[in-house]
Amino acid sequence: MSLVHRVIILNKPLKIRGMSVKQWLFGAFMVLVSFGVAMMFPKEWKLLDKFPTGLSVGFLCFCASLVVLNALDMKPLRWWKNLFLYRLKLLPTQFMPHPEAPRSVYPDPTIAEALRKEDQFYVR
Repeated sequence: MSLVHRVIILNKPLKIRGMSVKQWLFGAFMVLVSFGVAMMFPKEWKLLDKFPTGLSVGFLCFCASLVVLNALDMKPLRWWKNLFLYRLKLLPTQFMPHPEAPRSVYPDPTIAEALRKEDQFYVR
């Protein structure tokens, strides 16, 4: 009879419903930020004479945070930063070669190479 053992893989991050703990904390923080942004707008401001502007902007802020959250799961923040800086041409994209220091001449006369066994002839 075979037994099935539950295995914990230690090199994988802990995921709860497909998101890591850091992503859940970031999401909770963005809910609070979105709620704060929604409360900053006056209640009299309406979009299309129906929807409160604060609620709409808060919802858009939260949706944008979800996009950022999933984008950071795919690629690290440094990758995204470099992508934007190179696309906006804020970082140089062409590098001029610089002269290299002269190298020592090889073979150096002070180095004696060891003889390999394959290089020696075998005579009996």
